Amino acid sequence: MLAVAAFILALAVGPFLGLRAYARRVEAMDAPTEDRLHRLNRIQQAAGFGLPALALLGVYAFGLMDRTTARVAAAGPHLFGIALLEFAAIVLISFGIVAVPLVSMALATYPTVRSLRATTMSAWRRVSRVAVALMVAIGTAVLGIGGFIALVSTGSVSRLVLVAALGVLVFVGFGLSPYLLVLTRTHDPLEGQRRERVERLCDAAGHSPRGVYLLEGESTKTANALVAGTLPGLQYVFLTDYLLDECDDDELRAILAHEFGHVAGRHLWQRGILTVAVFGAWALVAQHVGFGWLAVTFGFVGYFVPLLGVYVLYRVFLLGGLARWQEFRADAYAASTAGREAMVDALETLADANDVRLEAGLFYSLATQHPPIEARIDALRENDTGSRSASSD
Repeated sequence: MLAVAAFILALAVGPFLGLRAYARRVEAMDAPTEDRLHRLNRIQQAAGFGLPALALLGVYAFGLMDRTTARVAAAGPHLFGIALLEFAAIVLISFGIVAVPLVSMALATYPTVRSLRATTMSAWRRVSRVAVALMVAIGTAVLGIGGFIALVSTGSVSRLVLVAALGVLVFVGFGLSPYLLVLTRTHDPLEGQRRERVERLCDAAGHSPRGVYLLEGESTKTANALVAGTLPGLQYVFLTDYLLDECDDDELRAILAHEFGHVAGRHLWQRGILTVAVFGAWALVAQHVGFGWLAVTFGFVGYFVPLLGVYVLYRVFLLGGLARWQEFRADAYAASTAGREAMVDALETLADANDVRLEAGLFYSLATQHPPIEARIDALRENDTGSRSASSD
């Protein structure tokens, strides 16, 4: 147990000390704020991938998972063949150990972000947002993994049925995730003139949401909007107060049209199809080829490392590439709805308000699932040029 305690302590202290030192060096640099924030975001993206993987490997290397599940496997109730206490222990330990370095990273880097951007949110409130995001992830994981295990435990099921069931579970998770996210964030109904303004602009964009809500963004200087609208007739618009203050009507209409463009293009469902295709194919290939010898030879590492490789391929290159394309499509939708120049102005305003660098590398944009602002503006202007050329021919 001393080794486990030392490992958890290292997960908490090591990333904090390393990232805090790096953040201080970035803060002291003689460079524009957006460039320094970009450097900090890049290291956070890398740490966000590497540290959770290291944490999970450590859990199994020290036998923490096996020892815990062995104590509760035979105890407690069973549902659809699942030992509920054992399943709960696996989920809680996995997400709990992943939370340690992520919280450490947030505590290490946010003071520099707060200093560079002059925000007022406390570091512990920033940590609470990390915890909320993990809670949403836990909810979707319980739904997906638990449902899949329950299906497998019911008896002999063909591989195609399993893949189809995985598809249903993934689609349910993707469909509910926007609603879970907004339910776990503090939001208030938008009232008065600001509500009338947003509803008028939504109507001008051709959409009538069921509800309009305000998210707090002033303390973090976050100008952002989202539409939870995967289910027909249940579209809800959420905006930060900081966004309302920073944008004029034309820019805000373009931003709303962009978000509705994701809904109209069924972009979330496209991501669900990609997820099912990748992991369904992996399940079929793994069962057909048989990678059991890796687990026999290397234990958990032999199973985890290939799966991690598939996840990185999926999350960064495949999903990142799809998300980049979807952002360009949503921009084009907004340009056709609210006007091209309005969308360009909106992107420039968002970049200034959020202190976002206009240029970014391809790998960074894939990891963040957003193309650089400059690339988005160039695409809008190129499409405008192409449209004019076509109309003049």
